Amino acid sequence: MKFFIDEPKTYLSVNNKGRAMNQWISTFTHVLIPDELSRDAFIESIRAKASMLDEEFPRTKPLRVDVSRNNDIHIEVYPDKNPYNTVFIVHIYPVRGEFRFCESTNPKILEGGLK
Repeated sequence: MKFFIDEPKTYLSVNNKGRAMNQWISTFTHVLIPDELSRDAFIESIRAKASMLDEEFPRTKPLRVDVSRNNDIHIEVYPDKNPYNTVFIVHIYPVRGEFRFCESTNPKILEGGLK
């Protein structure tokens, strides 16, 4: 199954650590993830980036990465013990289907959309 990263909702950063995290996550706007393994690797890369920035900026509160899974995956990053100071929120949605050009006058409609 393929997945789609929606545009991350970034919030005003009060320090360089949050600014660096927001700039990094913004590079993934509207990116397609080809499979579950890559999706899980992306989630782990967010955790790794947060840990790297925690080491780079030791005088700041460590970043917490919360991941919740329903129909989509909701990832929220914020300073530890302070969930109201959100750094960013990103959603990963499953791709329901694909549309492909077809010269036929009657394209086949398959489950999940036109294919």
